[in-house]
Amino acid sequence: MSSSLSSRLAIGQNVPLLLYGTAWKEEKTSELTEKALKHGFKGLDTANYPTAYNEPLTGIGLSAGLDSGLNRNDLFVQSKFTPAWAHDEDKIPFDVNQPIEDQIKESIQQTFDHLKVDYLDSLLLHVPYKDVKDTIKAWKVLETYVPSKFRYIGVSNFTLEQFKALYEAATIKPTILQNRFYRDTGYDIELRSFCQEHGVIYQAFWMIRHNPEILNSKVVDQVSKTFRVEVEIAFYLLVLGLGDTQVLNGTKRGEAMDADVAAVEKVFNDDEAHLKLIEFIPDFKKLLSELA
Repeated sequence: MSSSLSSRLAIGQNVPLLLYGTAWKEEKTSELTEKALKHGFKGLDTANYPTAYNEPLTGIGLSAGLDSGLNRNDLFVQSKFTPAWAHDEDKIPFDVNQPIEDQIKESIQQTFDHLKVDYLDSLLLHVPYKDVKDTIKAWKVLETYVPSKFRYIGVSNFTLEQFKALYEAATIKPTILQNRFYRDTGYDIELRSFCQEHGVIYQAFWMIRHNPEILNSKVVDQVSKTFRVEVEIAFYLLVLGLGDTQVLNGTKRGEAMDADVAAVEKVFNDDEAHLKLIEFIPDFKKLLSELA
C-alpha cells in the first residue's frame, strides 16, 4: 500500500496523506513551514486569508525548503480563495468593488506572488458563497486555471447539499473536499460516502482539539498500543484508514513532526501493517456513527 493517493486521482501525481496546516501560525509561519518540510512533510496547506493565515510567510518557508534541495515536483502545495463575505472587513486582500470573477483573479495572483511558485497542486474555494449562483460563478473561474496553473480544484467547508449542487453544475469536477472532522458535522458520514462514490478526496481538519471522545476511545487506544504511537497519531491513522482521505496536521514540535510522518509511512508503505490497521476500521466507523 503506497503512502501516495496517486492511484485514486486522475493525473497520477503523488499526493501525500499528511498536509502541514499553516493556519494560526502567525509570525512563526515561515519558520514552522520550513521545519515541517525539513522533518518530512510533503504537503502544505495555506490560504490568502489574512485572518487565519500568513500566506507570504508560508511562501518564505517554502522557498527555504526548496533552496535546501527539495524538489518542487515532490511537494503538494495547496491554497484557497476566500470569498469577501468570509474575511474580516479590515483584512480583505483584494478589491471588493469589482465583479466576483476579478476578485478571484486578483486573489489568485496574490497567492502566486506570495508562494513564488509557477503552479499550485490544489486550489480550494474556502467557503461557499451565500448564493449558490455565485458559488457556481466562482467555480467556473477556477476551472479556467486547470491544468496549466492548478492541478486540482476543490472546496472547503461545504455541506452535502452544497457540494452536490456544485458537483452537478461543474464542468471540471471538484477533486478535493476539505472539512472539519468533528461531532458538530456528524463526521460528514454521508458526505464522505458521496465523495468516495465520485472519486473525491476528503481532507480532514480540526481533529485533535475537538474530538476528546475519540481520543479517549477504546479503538484509538487499541491502535495506539498496536503501533506503539501516541493516541493523536492513532486517530490520524484511523481517519486515513477510512480511505480516500488526507489529514491536515498543524503540530509545531519537530519531534512530533518526525513521529507523525514516520507512523504514516510505516503503516501505509507496509502491506502487513496496513491490513492490521484495516481490522480496526469497522469499530472506528461504529464509533463515528454513535457519536454523530
